[in-house]
Amino acid sequence: MDSTESVGGPGAAVPERRGLRWDLAEFQRLVAGIEAGASLEELGAGHQRGVSGMRWAVRQLVPPEEASDGEAAAAWLARRLADGPYDWQARLEESRRARAAGKKGGAAGGRRTRPEACEPATVVAVWQEVTGHRLSPGRRAEFLDRTTVRALTAHPEETLRPVARRLWRACGQLLLDAWLLDTVCPGYATADLSWEALADGVPDTATVLCDLAAAAVDELRDARAHAVLCRRLGLDGHEPRSQPAIAQEFTLSAQRISQLQARGIARMLGSRQPATLAWREVMSALLGEDRPHTAERLLAIAETAFPGAPLNPAGLLPARLAGKDDAEARNLLKAAAGVLAERRQEERHRRRLADRADRASARWAALAAAADWFGAPGAAPAPAELTALREVNPREHSGTWYSPKLGREVQYESQTELQVIHLLDHAAQIAHYQEQPLAIDYRHAGRARSYYPDFLAVTTGGHAVLIEAKPQCDIPLAVNLAKYRAAAGLCARHGWGLLITDGTRTLRDLERHPVAPELEQRLRAALETRELTWPDVREIARGIAFTSLDLAALVLRNGWQWELGPYRLAAGTGAVPAAGGIPALR
Repeated sequence: MDSTESVGGPGAAVPERRGLRWDLAEFQRLVAGIEAGASLEELGAGHQRGVSGMRWAVRQLVPPEEASDGEAAAAWLARRLADGPYDWQARLEESRRARAAGKKGGAAGGRRTRPEACEPATVVAVWQEVTGHRLSPGRRAEFLDRTTVRALTAHPEETLRPVARRLWRACGQLLLDAWLLDTVCPGYATADLSWEALADGVPDTATVLCDLAAAAVDELRDARAHAVLCRRLGLDGHEPRSQPAIAQEFTLSAQRISQLQARGIARMLGSRQPATLAWREVMSALLGEDRPHTAERLLAIAETAFPGAPLNPAGLLPARLAGKDDAEARNLLKAAAGVLAERRQEERHRRRLADRADRASARWAALAAAADWFGAPGAAPAPAELTALREVNPREHSGTWYSPKLGREVQYESQTELQVIHLLDHAAQIAHYQEQPLAIDYRHAGRARSYYPDFLAVTTGGHAVLIEAKPQCDIPLAVNLAKYRAAAGLCARHGWGLLITDGTRTLRDLERHPVAPELEQRLRAALETRELTWPDVREIARGIAFTSLDLAALVLRNGWQWELGPYRLAAGTGAVPAAGGIPALR
């Protein structure tokens, strides 16, 4: 069979050469097949070996840093061979020497070994120095054979000694597992790892929990599973990454990365390493049976131990190590994802409210600057002194809106009033407000009348502002100007401000509204001789484009009398209006 032929189907026989020693000729065939572009599965058929054997073989031909995974090693070797001659035989010999010397590195044997920062004998010396005990030769041999001692050699002597002394003073003993845990997780021996401490955000609790989780993952001896988990969880100097991103880095499929992640979690479940056992104990205490709000707890653990990592595996790993089976853990993970979604929705809602409050506060500041004051501000009425004096008339655009600031329904008669209510409710400068707060008497067209101002707003500074909410085009109507004059007199007596606005613009903005000079000249000339009806206005303005807002601005600036029903536009007293466009308003 040629080396590039496909492997047989499900009924194919067991590879005949599986487990047999590789010779140089077979390695030459492997290199030739990879150079020809064949996959490891295809090459396995020609070599009569399993895929795992092919992966092992190709890892012997590449540098250790490229050999964490067989597929990745094959892809690297193919690229290297395409670039030119490569001395794979020298690399093979180095791999053989490394195996003969017992140095089964993560790339060659699929297992990770800890770099030694000190000798095992140094660990023994520090233990004897701190405790004051001397080990017999037999006990010393047992001591050196402990897995924990080998784990302690990954830390320098200057790190081990102060931890040992602290534990000896605090506990009166120096247990190896506690020594290792407090070395990799400073403060572990004295930290409060209860749910109450975690929920309260105790800094030491969060730090130790994060360090303990990282130490537990670091005890994983499977090199490829460890590499995947570190990248998924954001450990060992990596940023949290998605499975497709890791798959692209290792030249593997996303499904293979998922398998390696699952394999890493499964091997941690069977691990007897100190940090993993401690992590499992803490997770069982936090997520065990009959614990209230388990989904919320799992989410808090995932966010604390693996900040920024996706919920799977950041939540799946603690749930599995807490003793949940895979189905239970995934159901708990779904519940935690639901809690996270609700929390994010609430956070978006809070941000929207904060943005709305910022915009409303900025808008109120601009509107308040245009309010009229009639002397020194006086004291504002207390909320208990204010009440709505009338019910709104049911109309097309009337209704009620619930005010969070007031804690009750507020009535409105128009969309303009509703816009002002939104402004008052969200602006930080407004302490409280009242719709339809009082009745004001005024005279218009020779008759005594009463009207109800729209709002009285009280600022956080203790000042009151009477607000008339009117569309810009309605502000200069003669009946409204009569109301404003009466309101101005009341405000002057009480020391209140007076603001006329549509919620965005004010009377001042209308006064500054630009209008075609020719339109103003034509209307002014006509008004010197007679009153104008709406057909008169349209005829006089023939050929000039204008809007109701243009006409309202001219009425306000010139002090004209503007009535509706019937429509009538007449010249005023002939005097130039005072600042603000309303004669005698100030």
